[in-house]
Amino acid sequence: MQQSMPRILFISGSDANWLWLSDAVGDRFMLVRESGTFSEITKRVGLVSPSMAVVDYSPQVGLDASLIVKELRELAPDLPVVAMGSKDSTEDVVNALRSGVKDFLSLDSSAGEVTKILTGVVEKAPKQSNERKGYALVVLGGRQGVGSTTLAVNLAVQLAKQNKDSTLLLDFGLPLGDGLVHLPAEDKQGAMDFVECVRNLKRFDATLAKTAFRRNNATGVAILSLPRNLADLRDISASDALKFLNLIKSFFENIVIDLCGFSNIEFVASLLRSADATMVLTPQSVPGIVTAAELIKSLNDKGIATQTFDLVVTPYHKDVALDAESIAKKLNIETVHTLPDRRAPLINAVNGGQVLSAADSKDPYAKAVAQLLDKVNANRKHLDGQGGLAGTFKKWFNK
Repeated sequence: MQQSMPRILFISGSDANWLWLSDAVGDRFMLVRESGTFSEITKRVGLVSPSMAVVDYSPQVGLDASLIVKELRELAPDLPVVAMGSKDSTEDVVNALRSGVKDFLSLDSSAGEVTKILTGVVEKAPKQSNERKGYALVVLGGRQGVGSTTLAVNLAVQLAKQNKDSTLLLDFGLPLGDGLVHLPAEDKQGAMDFVECVRNLKRFDATLAKTAFRRNNATGVAILSLPRNLADLRDISASDALKFLNLIKSFFENIVIDLCGFSNIEFVASLLRSADATMVLTPQSVPGIVTAAELIKSLNDKGIATQTFDLVVTPYHKDVALDAESIAKKLNIETVHTLPDRRAPLINAVNGGQVLSAADSKDPYAKAVAQLLDKVNANRKHLDGQGGLAGTFKKWFNK
């Protein structure tokens, strides 16, 4: 089978250096340039799934190249990074090598030398790991009250049946802490909220993963909520939040993220970039569909390929004029699921401190959630074995 062309993410603000490298690599590599903030560089990593990054150390570029290399190594440890600059500048060469780059491209190198160096880096790069990583599933509601928290907790409970101690619910929906209402957990000493976890990113390990979260005793689901004061979210960067979400995939087999009604679109987009599957919920009403359409447009504007989402129409009534397929077509989403109207059993379960999927696995709602998971897991098999953050990102961006 023919191998795809290696892709290089070139990080530079210099038009001249961009043209020089483009001429040097010719048609041997696909070259993509980024010169913005690290958040934009992170997005570009997801977009192109690069084989390597080349960071321009030239002083006139105006980038903190060493910091960019450091951030790239933390974000995607398996991504090889090569520095580029003038070998006449000893300081540039020393700073580059100290930052841990794989090699240094001199601006006075011949095209043959450039190709030889870059080809060697690609060939020596570690093969993508087959180590199993946690599977992150986002439940997204355009507005409060569409049932995303209900679906998220039922998904988490059903996933926990497969491995009781390895499922995490990220309770990020609004109203704040609603997930803890559905999945009660004792408030314990040492339990962290999301911002505290991100602040402790550098010391977050397997031990902390076992002790930092509240757990629902009946199901074993671990729960991580937003801080009570949402203003605390301003204290963490989107890139650090992304790093944390990638990190905890090493400690949990399944991660369900409830984002019902969350209004910070930048934050939502950053979470989606670390997800493996996303379900967007809408009712069969025109106002609900319009809200979902506005959310999808906002995400498209951020570079998220929403056509890869799974649409969930809930509660679904066969006698309503707008059927599920028509709604999916309006929202430009290919895959659609429906959940039945089981309002009374769902309320009774919550009032009894339970989740319907745990209380009655034969209920039509619980059975529909199980079927939904089966369909999502069919796509999951395709993603298993795609190591590295870039492989996870690739699915979520327009090509």
